[in-house]
Amino acid sequence: MRIGIVSDYYYPQLGGITEHAYGQATELARRGHEVTLVTTKLLVTPKSIDHAPPRPESFEVMRVGRAYPFYINASETLLTIGPRLPFQVDAAFRECRFDVLHVHNPFGPFLPITAIMRSKARVTVGTIHSVVPEGYKLLRAVRRPLQIVFGRLDARVAVSSAVVDSIQPYFPALDFDVIPNGIDTDFFSPDAEPLPHLNGGKRTVLFVGRFDPRNGLKEMLRAFFLLRERRDDVRLVVLGDGPLRAVFQRSVPPELRDDVLFEGRVDQLRPRYLASAEILCTPCHLASFGMVLLEAMSAGVPVVASSISGFRLLMEQGVQGLLVDHDGAGTHFAGALDQLLDHPEEARRMGAAGRERAVSEFAWEVVVDRLEELYERLLDERGSARRAPALAV
Repeated sequence: MRIGIVSDYYYPQLGGITEHAYGQATELARRGHEVTLVTTKLLVTPKSIDHAPPRPESFEVMRVGRAYPFYINASETLLTIGPRLPFQVDAAFRECRFDVLHVHNPFGPFLPITAIMRSKARVTVGTIHSVVPEGYKLLRAVRRPLQIVFGRLDARVAVSSAVVDSIQPYFPALDFDVIPNGIDTDFFSPDAEPLPHLNGGKRTVLFVGRFDPRNGLKEMLRAFFLLRERRDDVRLVVLGDGPLRAVFQRSVPPELRDDVLFEGRVDQLRPRYLASAEILCTPCHLASFGMVLLEAMSAGVPVVASSISGFRLLMEQGVQGLLVDHDGAGTHFAGALDQLLDHPEEARRMGAAGRERAVSEFAWEVVVDRLEELYERLLDERGSARRAPALAV
């Protein structure tokens, strides 16, 4: 098959959709498909602390427009803008003549929607990665235009049933296929080498995520401060960055600053940070799936996470880790971390269970099996006919 993947998010931008687009393209290309990833140029290239060479690409990458950072739904997002964007998209589609066009984040108002509306592929698929809050006013305001966009899709994929539950009230007539995010279980492996500067001394709790309000770093820090009142054998390592970095750093008491390490954005060193950690903790307030959790599970690291819908679908309470409720003060997270630090054998069993689940259910080989089945079914239904200009919603 000739497969196109469209995403606002791709390296050097880090994040869950970037990881998904890269992993999907890599596994499809490994299976012999001709794959082109259509993405954007970044206005601002985020810095990361690891200066590793770019990840190997076994597929073509085409860049159109330019992506500008923007905040929506309590999170950083990207908007691809450019006066020539529609013409660049048309040129890419004429050159590639895709059998399947797979667009990530079809809510995206510029590149994703342009790609969907101008698609010439026999089959067009969209994957929704985001949970939206109940009663989300912006989505309600643009519901009618999005009905037209979603009607152009031959299949709508959600990465979890939590996404479906949050989206379907706005689009009750639409059906969704649930196909989860995937993980490179060879890259995120328990066999990764720990980092020397985190060996010995204190035991490490790891936080990974952009410093968006919904990712819960404020509560993570409060939980760690409470944890240090109970024990002095633990440090917190924070991977990520954002405009609020200086605010979070100033919130750390002087006596704890040597044990709260703000390491910055990290890409290819993440498996080594996970190998250096005893527990991953994420007090996130809103998530569709939980790529950070899945990376830790694949690396064999137990997880302490918020008991929110996206996380409850990924991990089981007491099996791969502990799910706790928010209280704002971090009390429940501190208690769960203390419990696992006090019971290392229980924590190791949870880490092993996480690895087993990641390999059996979320490895890219498993996820792309399902994507191929979807593509083949849709192509078979379409036969040799071109997709209609629009589908009724």
